[in-house]
Amino acid sequence: MDTGVRLEPHETAEGRGFTDPARTADDLAAVRVMLATVRHLTDGPAGARPFVLEAREADGREHRTIICNGPRLRDGRDVAWVGFFAVKRRDVDPAPLHVRDDELIREFPAHPGILSYSSLEVGGGDWGNLILVAGDDAREHWRTSERHAHAVRELAPRHYTDVRLHVGALAGGVRAGAEPILRLTRYYDYRDAVTWRAEKEWPA
Repeated sequence: MDTGVRLEPHETAEGRGFTDPARTADDLAAVRVMLATVRHLTDGPAGARPFVLEAREADGREHRTIICNGPRLRDGRDVAWVGFFAVKRRDVDPAPLHVRDDELIREFPAHPGILSYSSLEVGGGDWGNLILVAGDDAREHWRTSERHAHAVRELAPRHYTDVRLHVGALAGGVRAGAEPILRLTRYYDYRDAVTWRAEKEWPA
């Protein structure tokens, strides 16, 4: 796959403010909020945990958490995470995104490596999503989903102006409470006829 432009961690691409490292800091703050809820839901007895939690943060933002594989989240092994943050096109009906999101959630049982899925309102009508997976193999297996591939190929360019896709890890799993490790960010700019792509590798 063509990764496009290689950016340094401190670098902001000209005319593409969504590549500013400050945006990454904001995204990681949202990731921590979502992780805190997943951690809370895995602290109690396995049977006491709801499969889906719909809630609001203290500031009023909507927050949904879906626990797909509680035992794996609780076992103390490392997990991988993917964070998806995007800016919606304001003049496009978002209904197809909601339909596809529901379809993908119903598909989760076919991908046992998906451990949890969180969505958090981040402002301006935009949302951040966090997927916890058992490892890199599980992440790649998720990419084999035709619905997921269609969302990436067709829906994303139609409904978003730009996307930030973060890839990282959690040492010791969710319950260890470690800081999320960010390894890679991929950027997509859909404002022009040809998609602009870039990538940043973050220092360990």
